[in-house]
Amino acid sequence: MTLRAKLIALFAVLGVAPIVALGLFNYIRSIHALEELIASRTAAIAERAAEEVADRYALRQSDLLLLAENAETQRLHRAHLAGDGEETGAAYAAADAYLRRAWQVINPSYRRVEFLDTAGVILYTLGVGRMELDRVELGSELYDIITVMQPIRDIESAQELGTLVAAVRTRALLPENALATSFGRTGYSVVVDRSGERVLHHPRRAFLRQHVSALLGPEGWHVDAGRFSNERGSITYEEDGIQRVASFVSLSTPPWTVLSSASVDEFAPPFTRTRLVNLILMLLVAAVISLAFILTTRRMTRSLKSLTAAADQVAAGDFAPNLPSPGADEVGKLSAAFGMMVEQVRDMLRRVQESRHLAAVGQFASQLSHEIRNPLTSIKLNLQSLERDVAGGRIPEDSARPVEICLREVSRLDRVVRGVLNVARTREPVREPWSVHSAVAEALEVLRPQLEEQRIAVREDLRASDDIVRGDAEQLKGVFLNLFLNAAEAMPDGGTLRIATESRKATGELGARAVRVRVADEGPGVPPELREKIFEPFFSTKAEGTGFGLVLAQHAVEEHSGRLTLEENEVGQVGAVFVVELPLSTEGQAS
Repeated sequence: MTLRAKLIALFAVLGVAPIVALGLFNYIRSIHALEELIASRTAAIAERAAEEVADRYALRQSDLLLLAENAETQRLHRAHLAGDGEETGAAYAAADAYLRRAWQVINPSYRRVEFLDTAGVILYTLGVGRMELDRVELGSELYDIITVMQPIRDIESAQELGTLVAAVRTRALLPENALATSFGRTGYSVVVDRSGERVLHHPRRAFLRQHVSALLGPEGWHVDAGRFSNERGSITYEEDGIQRVASFVSLSTPPWTVLSSASVDEFAPPFTRTRLVNLILMLLVAAVISLAFILTTRRMTRSLKSLTAAADQVAAGDFAPNLPSPGADEVGKLSAAFGMMVEQVRDMLRRVQESRHLAAVGQFASQLSHEIRNPLTSIKLNLQSLERDVAGGRIPEDSARPVEICLREVSRLDRVVRGVLNVARTREPVREPWSVHSAVAEALEVLRPQLEEQRIAVREDLRASDDIVRGDAEQLKGVFLNLFLNAAEAMPDGGTLRIATESRKATGELGARAVRVRVADEGPGVPPELREKIFEPFFSTKAEGTGFGLVLAQHAVEEHSGRLTLEENEVGQVGAVFVVELPLSTEGQAS
């Protein structure tokens, strides 16, 4: 990820995201605020209606208490419990006169009131008869009444005398005015009987007397009826595609729940416009800030990008990179300092290159002195011994060993001297257009008998479309001859020598295009700790090596403005891979 991308991502996380999150939070909070407002208003309506229902129910209970604790009712039940028939008849007549007058007062709220003894036998009845009431229960008015029971106890002894059972009209308990109050034009109230699981009040007559599942089930509000076990609360549901909020109050006596519902959509437009405008403003501010930050960051990081590209050029070997113009800011100062650093590195490399050969010559001279002095001493002593044997007229058998030593030391001295002379050669190479493929072919032709003797197969993949370079053919052939010889010596038991060429865009100072030659063997490879030493003079891993082969090859390639490198092995790869890169000639093909 680039620095610009990191800065933009950081700004998005720390700057834009909080603003957008705040806007979304306010947007969602406004919705909740509207729902809370509706819930508070509907809760007040439901609370008032529930209080009136409780008051009306308490009034009905006081009516029943009056019917159960008056003197005539008490006398009737005591006489019946004592089994005194004469007293029971007199008490019945007195109770009938009193209860009929009372019924005229409470009649609108009840359909029937029964006075039962302790065995459940009816002693007295007010209102419609039993059979008539049964017919009502079979008709459409089944749920227009609720049953309320009141125990009849002796006022003096608290002995149970019987039970008073009343069929109370539900409309006597439902406060029409309170239930007609609503919040908004589409608001309404509902009363649900939890024990009977029926709808007692609803503005739509289709829901009246229906089971609560018709209202609360999946086809209705899709609300769990178990929530009404709480004393108070609010629910959110959808009805006919409209979002609604209802507050409820659950009574213990009667076991009813009063709900007041209002539409969210009825009150949402002003809130929606406000929160939408706020959200758009939030997003607009975030977009403007983001655009300004991106433009500023782009301007600031453009110079860093150019400076990074220049650093990549330097890393690739190009010490003349395109640097951004120095400025007064930190990036401009860094660009100026980087330019000075590149210039110093370029001068240092030039000085190192100039002193490289001088250091090598000094090292050659020191090593040459050491390598020649001891062999010459041995040769001198052994030749003196051989001279005395010759002076005596014979060559004794024990003189064979000195002769052998002399020949070995002389051969070793010859290899060292020849290597030093080749390195020290300063003649200018012949600059002529020459085919790299031809140089490879000639080098292979010289080594073919040796390669065949060592059972080394050669695999050529010379796919370079252009292989003409300007240089010394003999030197180039010597480079490939040296690389092929090293590969052959790395595979004494046979193997495969792979040679591949390709044309590619050049890097560094090789020009516009270059030809690349890749020489790979299947030998033991070069240990990592020796990779930096194999191009040093006098360094060799072979017992009979002089340490000049790769030095000469690298020297020849660099004289042709090229590069000789040891390629890094991939995972699982064996052997050594040397790569020669030479700039292609701009002239025509050699004839």
